[in-house]
Amino acid sequence: MDELSQEKGFYFSYQSSLIDLDEMVTIPSYEGQVAGFLRVILGEDYEFKEHDKYLIIKYAPGKLDVDLIEGKKRSILRGKVRDLRSGEAVPFASVYEKNTMVSSLSDKNGDFELKYKREPDDLVWLAISKEEYRDTSFVILPSVDVGLRGKPRKLRFYPEDGAAEAMENSAIGRLLIGFRQRVQRLNLGGFFAESPMQVSLTPGLSSQGVFNSQMINNFSLNIFGGYTAGVEGLEIAGIFNINQKDVKAFQVAGIFNMTGGDVDGFQVSGIHNFVYGKVNGFQVGGIYNHVKEDINGGQVAGIYNFSHGSSDIQIAGLLNKTNQTNVLQIAGLSNQAIHSTGAFQVAGLYNYSQGEVSFQIAGLVNKAENVTGAQFSGLINIAKSSDYPIGLINLIEDGQKSLSVGIDETGLGQIIFRSGGGKLYGLIGTGIMEQSEKIMYGFDFGLGLHIFKKEKTGMDFEFVNRQTTDFSGLTNNSSFFRLIPGYKFGNHFKLAAGPSIGFTAFDKNWSDPTPGYVISERTTTNGRNSLHAGFYAGIQYLF
Repeated sequence: MDELSQEKGFYFSYQSSLIDLDEMVTIPSYEGQVAGFLRVILGEDYEFKEHDKYLIIKYAPGKLDVDLIEGKKRSILRGKVRDLRSGEAVPFASVYEKNTMVSSLSDKNGDFELKYKREPDDLVWLAISKEEYRDTSFVILPSVDVGLRGKPRKLRFYPEDGAAEAMENSAIGRLLIGFRQRVQRLNLGGFFAESPMQVSLTPGLSSQGVFNSQMINNFSLNIFGGYTAGVEGLEIAGIFNINQKDVKAFQVAGIFNMTGGDVDGFQVSGIHNFVYGKVNGFQVGGIYNHVKEDINGGQVAGIYNFSHGSSDIQIAGLLNKTNQTNVLQIAGLSNQAIHSTGAFQVAGLYNYSQGEVSFQIAGLVNKAENVTGAQFSGLINIAKSSDYPIGLINLIEDGQKSLSVGIDETGLGQIIFRSGGGKLYGLIGTGIMEQSEKIMYGFDFGLGLHIFKKEKTGMDFEFVNRQTTDFSGLTNNSSFFRLIPGYKFGNHFKLAAGPSIGFTAFDKNWSDPTPGYVISERTTTNGRNSLHAGFYAGIQYLF
C-alpha cells in the first residue's frame, strides 16, 4: 500500500483497526485499477471512494434503501431507511440533502423527517450514510414536490486520525456531546460541509440541527456552548466551544475551548484550552493550556501550560511542561522540557531540560544537558556541560570540583568547596578562628572565574562574601576580591596562594585591630569600616 501511494501520488485513509497491515497477502499478479486490486485483497465487503488526494477505505458490507412517504406539506420530506437485503429498518442513519445540508437521523424504527423550504422545479439530492453501510444517494425528480433552490455547498474530507473519537470519549466530551452528534460523525466518516454561519444554544440545539457537528463555519455564535466541525473566521461562546476539526483565525470562550484538529490563529478562554492537533499562533487560558502536538507560537496561562510536542514560547503562573522548548519558558515555579534547542528558561524555583539551553535562571535549581550561555540559581546548577554556572553549588560533568583547606590574613582557618564549569565556579565554605579569647565562626559564599587554565598552572579570580560571628551577638561582615595563582601536582592536588583586597564592616562592639594592611578606615557610631589588603593560601583536592 505504501508503494502504491508513493507511485500514484495519493494517500490511503482508513481506521487503524480496519486493516491488519502485518497480514500476508498472496496474489499471482494483477493489472488494472487500484480499486479492483483492493477488492481482490480485501473482498467485496469494503467500499472505496476518492476525494482530493485521498483514497478512502470503508468497511461497508451493508446496502441501504429508502421508502419515501409523500407528505401533505411541500416543506416536509418523510421516509424510512431499510436494509436493502433484509428489508429491516435501519436506525440512526444520517439523512441529508446534499445541496442545502438539511439533515436528520432516522429513529429506532428507521423513520426520518426533513423540514425545509423549496422551489417546485428543484432536484432533491438525498444522501444516506450509516456506519458499516455503503453511502447511498437518490435523486428526486421535480415531479416530487420537495426541495430547496440554493447553491451547492462545498464538501471536504479529513482522514480519520482518532482525535475526534478521543475528544468525544473524554470526560468533557461524554458530558456535553450528545449521541446524535456522535452518530453523525461515525456515519459520515470524515466528510464535512462549508457554511457561512451558525448559531447554537447548546450542542445539537442549533440553526444547523444535528448536522452542526459536520459543518465548517465562517462565523459561529454559541450562546451557552456548541459542537461544530470547525471555524474559519470567528467563533464566540458564552461558556464553551467544541470543534471536531480545525480552528482558523479567532476563537474565544468564557470557560473552555476544545479542538480536535489544529488551531491557526488566536485562541482564548477563561479557564482552559485543549487542542488535539497543532497550534500555529497563540493560546491564552485563564488557568490551563494543553496541546497534543507542536506549538509554533506561544501559550500563556494563569497556572499551567503543557505540550506533548515542541513549543516556541510558554508563560505560566506556576508550571510549563513540553517535550521540546525552542525559544522561551517563564514560570512562577517550574519549567520542564524533555528536549531543547537553545531556549531561555526562567523559573521561580526549578528549570529542567534534557537538551541544550541558552540560559537558565531559577530561584533554587537548574538542570540541563548542555548550556551554551549561563546558568543562574540561588542554590544548585546541574549540567553535563556549562561554562558559566552561577550558583553556590555547580555540579558540571565536564567542569571542576575541589575541596580545600586554607587561611587568610584574618586568621580564619577555612574549608571551602568549589564547583563550576569551564569558566565560572561557585564556592561555599566555613571556618573557625580564635580572636582575643573569643571563638569566631566564619561562613563564606562566593563566585570565581578561571582567568586561564593550563595543564599544571592556572589563575583564578574570586569574590567572597563572609559573615563572622560568635553566635552571641557579635557579627562582622566582609567582602574579599582575590587573585589566586595555582600550581597542580599529581592528578588531584593543587597549591593556591595570592593577594586579596577586603572590605569589612565591624560590629560596633568589636575592639580588635583590622587584620592585614589597612588602606583606609573610618569609625562611626555603628562600628568601624575598613578597606584592607591581605592574602589567601591553601591546598585543594580536585575531584
